[in-house]
Amino acid sequence: MRGLLDDEPLEGTSEAQISYRPERTAVPLAAPLTQKDFISAVRNQCQIWGGAVAPLIPVTSDGTVDSAYARIIPGSAIDGVEGLHPFNLIHLPEAKVTIPRTPQAYGPQLAFTLLESGKADEYRPVEVVELEAGDPWRMIYAGCLGLLPEKPSPELLHSHNLIPELTFEDLIRVDRVHIKGSLDDLLQRLNSRDVIPPRKLSMLWLGYGNAGSTGIRTTSVILPDPGVARLDAGPNVVVICSPNDIHDVALLWNLRGANGDSAPLPIGIPADEVTPDRLHQLMREPKISRNGIAVNGLYVTSASLSKSELRQLIGGDVPRVGIASYEEMLHLGYPGSLSRNEVLFWNEGSTQFVPLPADAHRSLFTHGVISHTASMHADVRVLDSPFPEGPDVRATAFSAAFSAGTYSVSVSHSKRAKACNLAWPSNLLIARTVASKRGFDLQESEPGRAARVLLSGFSDLSELGNLAHAPLLQMLEEMAARQGFGWYKNRLRNIGQEADPSQSVGPTTDELPEKTFNEFKKSLGNSDKAAKRWLLWAEKSHLILKGFQLVCDVCDAKQWLPVAGFAPPIICRGCAREMPAPFGDRTNVEFRYRLSERLRRVYEQDAMGHLLVARYFYLLFGAGREGRLIGLHPGMEARRKGQARPEGEADVLLFTRRAEFIPVEVKRTFSGFTEKEIGKLDHLTSFLNSPWSVVAACQYRKDSEEGFEELAAYSPNEGYSRVVLSYDKLLGRPFWAINSDPFEWNPLSLDENRGTRKALR
Repeated sequence: MRGLLDDEPLEGTSEAQISYRPERTAVPLAAPLTQKDFISAVRNQCQIWGGAVAPLIPVTSDGTVDSAYARIIPGSAIDGVEGLHPFNLIHLPEAKVTIPRTPQAYGPQLAFTLLESGKADEYRPVEVVELEAGDPWRMIYAGCLGLLPEKPSPELLHSHNLIPELTFEDLIRVDRVHIKGSLDDLLQRLNSRDVIPPRKLSMLWLGYGNAGSTGIRTTSVILPDPGVARLDAGPNVVVICSPNDIHDVALLWNLRGANGDSAPLPIGIPADEVTPDRLHQLMREPKISRNGIAVNGLYVTSASLSKSELRQLIGGDVPRVGIASYEEMLHLGYPGSLSRNEVLFWNEGSTQFVPLPADAHRSLFTHGVISHTASMHADVRVLDSPFPEGPDVRATAFSAAFSAGTYSVSVSHSKRAKACNLAWPSNLLIARTVASKRGFDLQESEPGRAARVLLSGFSDLSELGNLAHAPLLQMLEEMAARQGFGWYKNRLRNIGQEADPSQSVGPTTDELPEKTFNEFKKSLGNSDKAAKRWLLWAEKSHLILKGFQLVCDVCDAKQWLPVAGFAPPIICRGCAREMPAPFGDRTNVEFRYRLSERLRRVYEQDAMGHLLVARYFYLLFGAGREGRLIGLHPGMEARRKGQARPEGEADVLLFTRRAEFIPVEVKRTFSGFTEKEIGKLDHLTSFLNSPWSVVAACQYRKDSEEGFEELAAYSPNEGYSRVVLSYDKLLGRPFWAINSDPFEWNPLSLDENRGTRKALR
């Protein structure tokens, strides 16, 4: 079921994005980091096909990856790091990188050899811009435009079986110019369409980059989101570069790779040349990316300077210019690729796909010189059943890996048109795999199992809206109680005691009371039409059993018989004799209704609130192609690996596309949220490393105790760390409008309460 964390495999048709691309390997920059090392790495990458999006990764003096990069590399869309075993990507804080002494011959494909021979005059020339070693703009130009070596790598020429004397000029014109750097000159070259910069040469025919969000962004922060500044910025980023700081220009190079080279930004400016006027100049650039309606038109960042130092450097706050930290803005983007969308047919989670059809990009593979040692990969992204993207999410097996939302497998260019097998994991398997990587296990709780079994009768989680009606829920709860429990409950109240609701539920459906059509009609606002429609839906969904009362004409014993179980001969349960005329002289039968075993178990486990919360977040966040959720589950326990005792139980567990686990605690009444219960939730939130959590009570706000809303925790800068919900939200249809707060504590009035009760009419 869409939106549910279950083991249901993909079936039928589902659209997928299929990409074919060269291998994307991050290049380490060894400490001590020097300008010469950076320039050398840029020259080498710009001769390699797809090299402009290969991340440049600073490495510390002890051989470990810089901490900011180590945090995000495992979940990034890369195939490995040079000098590091692919399986070590998930252990980066401890892994030691062996810096390659010579360019790798196995894996890279020379980009310019993909051009057709003899047509150099038909192609735009490649312009290689060189600056003097002491020019403060030298590395910025290299990061924005790229560079080329004087001659192609001899090792790569050998691996391609090409003559050692082959030059770039044999296939394309190359103009090498020497200039003095400036912002105006760099902008003019970035905007030029007369020449090709080396970065673009390396990306021949490959689609890459990010044009930015097309949506409307606001200053209000509702839920924690570490990528909010990066999303708002899109490509419109200025990197302030301290003198000879390789971390700054590596960040600039990586942001250009992540956002593409179609616009003048991202761009770098030397720290001693940045002014508010220059920032305004960049904001007025005609070809700057106009990505939706943004909070800020431009963002300033730096790896060498803190946010406070940046603010001081540019002279305080500049209108519509945001300041973001290194960690907030750092992102490695996605590989350059030849992509298409295709509908795949799935059978029990398995399918086949063709990396690149034989007739696609024929000229590229016919006229170009493809190395037999070139490493190529196929990526698959299932749009309706996404794989999460998290900084630590990576699952590898042999030559394939799941990371950054895609399945990636090594496929040589000679086999690009052959079908490949693909097994896509279920939502629950994905969640358990991510949990296992983080050191804990997920196990379905008893309430969760009862709620999941009930949901198996639905086609979609949104059908739970047919239960979001307070009078109906009260009636269903009464139907779950043992016959006569109401009298027992009233008697306890008369002597000052309260009955335990969990003890009221009948152990079998035979002990449950029956309700007539008129009683359902009354609970649904005296609407005959609404009652008929609801009972038909409930019967088809296996929530309600329709039956009738029979009386034995021998012993007068009464028995209730479901319609589905009516099959003569009928045997009396009292005297065990056959009832030849079970209806006697009656001319019609009045049907009565009982809860099914599925619904009885939900009340036995006190899990109806779990289902209401599940519906609320499914409607609010969505799942699949457009949603924020991978899925949710109405009851999960979390255990530390190897431990039998649970660390905590989430009444509902949300699993987001950012690979976050969000726990929800549900109580029947507001009084259930004691200090002890809140402490349990906080412990589980910390254990799951969840950015926020939820408490939900199955009562209206008007019935709450004083101060209950204070359980919510909100910060204008960080958003909610704890959300509070009541029937006022849970029984309505959630809607997240622009610049609004869907979790705002806003109790319904009496008239509004009555309005929600009429929702099913």
